Amino acid sequence: MKALRAYIFSLTAFLLISSLISAFLAEPCAAALASSNNITLERNGMTWEYHEQIAGNKAILFRNFIDMQAGNNDNFVNAWEIQKAENILRNRAREVLKTKPDVKLNDSSELVKVTDVDFWLSEEALGKVEKNSSITNSALVSYTFEKEVGEGTRVWFMGAPNSSVTITLPAGLKVERIEGLDNKSQNFENNLTVLRGNFSSQKNITLWILDESSKAILEDRKGSAEQSTGKEDQDNKNKTGTAGETVKSWKLFGSSKDNFAWFCSSPKS
Repeated sequence: MKALRAYIFSLTAFLLISSLISAFLAEPCAAALASSNNITLERNGMTWEYHEQIAGNKAILFRNFIDMQAGNNDNFVNAWEIQKAENILRNRAREVLKTKPDVKLNDSSELVKVTDVDFWLSEEALGKVEKNSSITNSALVSYTFEKEVGEGTRVWFMGAPNSSVTITLPAGLKVERIEGLDNKSQNFENNLTVLRGNFSSQKNITLWILDESSKAILEDRKGSAEQSTGKEDQDNKNKTGTAGETVKSWKLFGSSKDNFAWFCSSPKS
């Protein structure tokens, strides 16, 4: 009877943790347990780092998951089991990201490619599975873009409702409009635009991008053209002025007709 009860508990724990992990991985890089997201956007790609903290009964279920799925089911989590669980979760995350993208450009996931996924389980998971102390885990996903992010690009992120997020844009890029970011703040740090807030209850954030660097280039070109035109006008003015000075000097001696008369009437030697 005791063994049966232990089996039922283990099976229940397995089913619960499996559904927990499924929910966690069904929304890559963000889930009900995610406490923070850190997104670094570049023109040709991005990285998404997230951290989750599990405590109480969920921590017990998570330790049971590690012990059953990656270990020998001895009610104890060791370092080797943690490493194996990391590989399981890493591979699972890669598969889920293929079928349920969490990043889009201009409403298309075809322009976004996942290049790397990493997953770390903290050492806090070590020990008896009955421990309910908190476990902090981390993951990092890297992406490349088939099309460069620039003026007019819409970038869409899917995350966990109400989880905190920091989004750092590359130099020269700003946002014209933001949707889905609650409690938002926008700062300029180290010459970069940094957005902070929380994913809304709709789970999605959309950014409309402005490219200040392209505008600066256009303004520089316009300024150079105006400067060049101004220089040409000045050169023409200088040329006109020089010609005027020559005419003025010639007029000191009278008109060409007067000069000719003066020459003819002057005594010959």
